[in-house]
Order: sequence, then C-alpha cells, then structure tokens
Amino acid sequence: MISSSQLSKKIRRLVVDMTHLGKSSHVASGLSIADILAVLYSNILNVDADNPEWADRDRFVLSKGHAGAAVYAVLAEVGFFPVANLRLHYQNGSKLSGHVSHKEIPGVELSTGSLGHGLSVGTGMALAAKLDNAAWRTFVLMSDGECDEGSNWEAALFAGHHKLSNLIAIIDYNKIQSLATTEATLDLEPFAMKWESFGWAVQEIDGHSHEALKTSLSNLPFI
Repeated sequence: MISSSQLSKKIRRLVVDMTHLGKSSHVASGLSIADILAVLYSNILNVDADNPEWADRDRFVLSKGHAGAAVYAVLAEVGFFPVANLRLHYQNGSKLSGHVSHKEIPGVELSTGSLGHGLSVGTGMALAAKLDNAAWRTFVLMSDGECDEGSNWEAALFAGHHKLSNLIAIIDYNKIQSLATTEATLDLEPFAMKWESFGWAVQEIDGHSHEALKTSLSNLPFI
C-alpha cells in the first residue's frame, strides 16, 4: 500500500485527467477531498478490494456525489477495479457516471448526487449495524453547502437520539457553495455548535493535513 500522501497526489492527477477526457465538471469538488479520501483508504477504512461485498467491511458514503471522480480514482488506485477503466469516466454508455454510482462499480455503497441524502442513508446503515451487534462503521463524507438542507439535520437528530457512535460524518468545509460562498448563500455558523447541540462529538481539523486526519480518525469514537 502506498502512503496517503502519494495516494492523494495520484487522486488529484486522475481527477484532472478524468474530467478533462470526459469534458465534465466538478473538478474542485474532487480535489477538495483528495486528502480525506487518501487517509481513509490507506489508514482508516476496514475494506477489502478483493472482496468488495465482505459483510464486515466499513461502509463509506460520498454524500457530495458530484465529487464522484475522486472516489472512482481512489477505488481504482487501491485495487477495486483497473485504473485504466477511469478513462471511461463520463463517456457515453460508461458506468462511471459524473455523480458517483454504485451500479456495477465495486466499492461504491450508494449512488448519490442529489445532495442531502447521504447522511440519512448513513444513519440507517449505522443503526442496522448497532442492532446486529456488528463492529463495522459507517463514514459519510458531506459538503458544507448541503448542510443547508433540512434532511441532514433530521438525520443528525436521529443519530444523536440513537447514540450512533459507529457513524462518522466528515464535512468538507471548503466554504464554497455553487456560485458563491456558504456565508453569502446561507450562513452555517456557529456550525460546530449546531452539531454539538444535536448530541455529536465534534472535532475541527485541517482537512488537508494527513497527520491531523490520521490522528482524528484513528481515535474513534471520540465522545
């Protein structure tokens, strides 16, 4: 397994290549989460590229589905499918759609793209694991802009109520939403305090620091 720093560089290069070849978009969305994905798939997630349907695997959900190119890139780099397949991204008839799709793509748990649904599905996954006394965890990577949607706060309330310590929400707080800033669109602050008021343990870290990501995500749950 290559280091997380090497993996993040490969993800970034592939995202640019894939979006260029497919003449697609959402380049910045993918680049913004490259370090998070690299740390997750090299150090944190308990998954098996040779057995994608392994019952005890950790579940990863990309809620900000428009950054799907980055997820395809990391999955290919860690062996879920050939890297050469990435050249089909966004091509007519390709299974590697612009917004991430689970259909016949090993390693993808959920098709997303319509924002505001990933956390809701993640809470269901986490509750199922808890009811089954299973050890696997659910990680949901979200955008800050989608936190304007009420469905996320329903899910956050649900998770707090059921004490889903096996559910980890990672928010890419890049402060950019569509054509403006999140502050100008619909201000989220005090953002961390909102989550804490719903019963969540919150850590704010530099999402591009591999050491900070490893330290935080290796010590779960941190409640």
